[in-house]
Amino acid sequence: MNALPSLAEAFTSVDVELGPSPAPSRVLSGEPLCGERVLVDLPGLEIGVWEVTPGRFLSSKPKVGEVMHFVAGAGQITHDDGATTVIAPGVTVSLQAGWSGEWTVTETVRKVYAIYDAGA
Repeated sequence: MNALPSLAEAFTSVDVELGPSPAPSRVLSGEPLCGERVLVDLPGLEIGVWEVTPGRFLSSKPKVGEVMHFVAGAGQITHDDGATTVIAPGVTVSLQAGWSGEWTVTETVRKVYAIYDAGA
């Protein structure tokens, strides 16, 4: 990568080093483990890179929305209305506040995400 000024940071999201992150709280099967690197943490906005190992777990966004762009991995997200979204590199997903569903991760997934306060 090119050298950047001290007020900028550049990395490859596929292999940037992540720190520990809590595992999903509502695991249905497997033992998914997570890693994360928060890049922006402002009131009402968090942007970062997140990874989860294989497993099945429930997720919900009661008061926040999220946009995620997958850079690695495989699986699917089953939305509460029964629709499914395939998780694969290059897929971008937008979840609105109030969303809930189930993740099935078959190959470690990594995403770049932005979580925002839906009321802001």
